[in-house]
Amino acid sequence: MKKILTLLTAVFILFMAKANAMTFEEAYAQSTTKPMLMLVYADWADNAPSYVQAFNALQAEFGETYNFVDLNIASPDTKAFNARYHIYPNLPYILMFRDGGKVSRYIPRNCILDESCLIPKLKSFVL
Repeated sequence: MKKILTLLTAVFILFMAKANAMTFEEAYAQSTTKPMLMLVYADWADNAPSYVQAFNALQAEFGETYNFVDLNIASPDTKAFNARYHIYPNLPYILMFRDGGKVSRYIPRNCILDESCLIPKLKSFVL
């Protein structure tokens, strides 16, 4: 029963993330006026729901400052994106884009769930 409840919670979180998600192309096009954060994950990766939930919490807190995009690289429609942007296998992580993609940063997974690591990186990226 606990496994079923955990699975249903994970599916709900992933569904909610997709419901308000902006496409990469939309957010990238707007990254000249509003920086973009992109969570790159795979639904089969360990603790994927925890990272998606943390990313959604960031969106609730910083939605006025950043555009948010989540990318499940396990999805078949991401093959072209993966080839173009050379998605790394150490999932999950956050990519940050600013100034039309001219400025970007990478935030590793060990920082995503640690607010004392993540929040200063987010704030310094906007400056």
